[in-house]
Amino acid sequence: MSGVPASLDGESSILVLAPSMSTEADETCIDLLTQAPSEQENVLWVTFTRSPDGCLQDWLSHAGGRPANLRFLSVGETVRSVAASSSVHETPNEAVIDTLSNPGDLTGLGIKVSEILQQWHGNGYETVACFHSLTALLQYSDVQTVYKFLHVLTGRFATADVSAHFHLDPEAHDLQTINTLKTLFDAVAELDDGDWSVRTR
Repeated sequence: MSGVPASLDGESSILVLAPSMSTEADETCIDLLTQAPSEQENVLWVTFTRSPDGCLQDWLSHAGGRPANLRFLSVGETVRSVAASSSVHETPNEAVIDTLSNPGDLTGLGIKVSEILQQWHGNGYETVACFHSLTALLQYSDVQTVYKFLHVLTGRFATADVSAHFHLDPEAHDLQTINTLKTLFDAVAELDDGDWSVRTR
């Protein structure tokens, strides 16, 4: 894994603290999603701010091979970048895109993630997930609501043996918010002057 410290290997929930427009964060994101060979993975991408097309381009340029299953959960405004006539549809790359128009509907988001994990349960592939991003989510919900949602979601990922990472832009939040959310994760990877520092529980 280029760019990802070995100490992150095997952690089920990782908080990635890096500026939103960061090439290093994008590369590390793909590295965290490709800890196993692509063809042996289920990949779930929950995205508020990035289009599925953009994520897919990053994937193809960094990871190369196509995953066994690729699913996008496109929340809020990113829906506009895909054909929103149907709530679920296939892209030419055989990635399935689900759309959720209300970014503040955490209950609906949690249900949708659970449904996807259930569909993949027992298919023999490793499941990895990216949540992009908590900074966007916090524009629609307060810290305590997001904390409770993440507490349930990270627990669900751990139970399903999913390796998931969550993006947060430290420049967009106060220290109290960041420290509150940090407690939910097995590991925190922070980008500082181009280098990653990692703290694990």
